[in-house]
Amino acid sequence: MTTAIPFSTNWQSFERRPRGLENFAGWAIMLLVFCIPWGDAIQVFDDLQFSRLLTLPVTVVWLALAARQGARQTSSPHLFMFLFILWACMSLFATVDQYRSLRRLLSYCQLFLVAWLMYQLIRTGQQYLRVMQAYVLGAWVGLGLLTYNFMNGVVMGDGRYTAPGFDPNDLAATMTLGIPIAWHLTFTTAKWRWLNRLYVPCAVIGTLLTASRTGLVMLAVAMVFPALGMRKISLKSKAGLLALLIVTGAAISLFWEDISVHRLTTIGEQLESRDLNGRVEAWYRGIAVFLENPLVGIGGGAFSTAISSGGGSTSAAHNTLLEILVEHGGIGLVCFIAIVISVLRRALRFPARERRLCLTLMLMWAIATMVLSWENRELTWLLWGFCMVPIGAQTAAATASRRPRAPVQTPFRIPQAVR
Repeated sequence: MTTAIPFSTNWQSFERRPRGLENFAGWAIMLLVFCIPWGDAIQVFDDLQFSRLLTLPVTVVWLALAARQGARQTSSPHLFMFLFILWACMSLFATVDQYRSLRRLLSYCQLFLVAWLMYQLIRTGQQYLRVMQAYVLGAWVGLGLLTYNFMNGVVMGDGRYTAPGFDPNDLAATMTLGIPIAWHLTFTTAKWRWLNRLYVPCAVIGTLLTASRTGLVMLAVAMVFPALGMRKISLKSKAGLLALLIVTGAAISLFWEDISVHRLTTIGEQLESRDLNGRVEAWYRGIAVFLENPLVGIGGGAFSTAISSGGGSTSAAHNTLLEILVEHGGIGLVCFIAIVISVLRRALRFPARERRLCLTLMLMWAIATMVLSWENRELTWLLWGFCMVPIGAQTAAATASRRPRAPVQTPFRIPQAVR
């Protein structure tokens, strides 16, 4: 049974410098987040990503910290995550593919640990910013791997580039999710500012080189994020933002001939033809399988097995909600949607700047889930972890009444209690 840490409403105590094991735990979660954006590039132990394996030692670090300082109370998203995993466990008794379902269940447990460790190990506002910076640095590694393939002429069909071990759509989504985070860091901390600014045009070019239509839509949403806070930044910052947009445009023109523009411009054609590279057919087959098992489903990870038995050749549903509906039935889908809603409710308690960031990331994630199977991706549960860290729940009036005379430079407000 976990015990609650008595969080103080004093900003100075929240921003105290962590020491000893707590500081080590902060670096451990940073390392884990750093490895997740490029984890697909390193496979160990039968197609197991290195970043997933890294979750275990980080969990050991948290256990040592919890034994000394206690643990935060569980929140409503954790409860729904637990129910979702419990239901996935129950599906082992009705699965059509025992091996895949068992692997999927173990994967869900590891993914839960990612969100749990984010919630438990980020203890200060400084650590929260550092973890976000770790994600951007990890996305830089993915960009570097993409550049390596580009320089060596490693290209897929339709002129698409990607990093070793990555599906182009997954890589594009990973890079675009880093753009709002990089923007946020640019205006909240001076550390690595030049690297965060440079990430934006590089991520735009990288996304376009993947020729991912999903990535293109996510990119459009990501580029809107800076405009949301334009009224609250200085004239100098606005000039810097304009200069960065000009640099991005120049970079696009420089790589224009290497971008599969034809594929990116077929979004309308794919929607009109109702094909989406064979996804629509897979969705029809999935719906047919769901109607045969509407409540319990066919078992986690068994979508490809059920579709193949019906004459299909696809390996995934390419739609997160449909895949959950088919594999875990209506009950599993309700649990999954409950996770998303509870995470959004926590994000709405954040201070304005962090709230805009989290809602933008969740919107981009929702776009990705429409055509990608992301319930089993670390990025999904990592994003939930970003939105669950208890960094703000007080009203403005309550915060102002408790603010010390010498204000601390931090964008965070600590809640009165962790709920």
